[in-house]
Amino acid sequence: MVLHARGIVGGYDGVPIVEGVDLTVDAGEIVGLLGRNGMGKSTLLGALFGTVDRLGGAVEVGGRTLAARSPDRSAAAGVAFLPEDRGVFPSLTVAENLRLARRGHRPAMDPLEVYPMLGERAAQPAGTLSGGQQQQLGIARAILAGSALVCIDELTHGLQPSMVTRTFAALRTVADSGVGVLFVDQNPDLVTASCDRVLVMEAGRIVLDRTVEDGVLEELRRLLVLS
Repeated sequence: MVLHARGIVGGYDGVPIVEGVDLTVDAGEIVGLLGRNGMGKSTLLGALFGTVDRLGGAVEVGGRTLAARSPDRSAAAGVAFLPEDRGVFPSLTVAENLRLARRGHRPAMDPLEVYPMLGERAAQPAGTLSGGQQQQLGIARAILAGSALVCIDELTHGLQPSMVTRTFAALRTVADSGVGVLFVDQNPDLVTASCDRVLVMEAGRIVLDRTVEDGVLEELRRLLVLS
């Protein structure tokens, strides 16, 4: 098991938004996390990996305990966490952003093969890229950095449909190399087509944790009020 989180409570200024969440991700597994806006998905990821106050619970990555508010320890444990704001360094070039993401392990693929635009714009400051291009850069950074777990908030945000397809194929290659993958997205059809397991959050709690199988898409739509 790559990620083992127990009883996670997370929030802001001492006020919990996420309460009592248990979550696991196995090596080689892709897990999709869904939920309507404001249900606590981003807060949960931040509480797991050190960017939001963790008010309770415990997190282990590869058997290594991650202290609250310790993104550096998450990174040292092999976690690549891409937050909703895309997590790039806007004043640095594309090439410099990618170089900083390399942490000594051999990634499953060269992300420039997935996103050739990044090679074409290697000398361009990341802050001058479009939103979708910055998302490509952020995902590429996560692929390079995540030796144990790749976690991406709002995975397909700003991506063109062709890039969405390429991204899911890339994450499957990453998972097949033994890396766990956890991501947030809003589209249940995309999630069920690409994941091994799906989670749904409602009011700060996990209300569904199921492997992808017949009938799960209809249940997701019901829970997300999309049917």
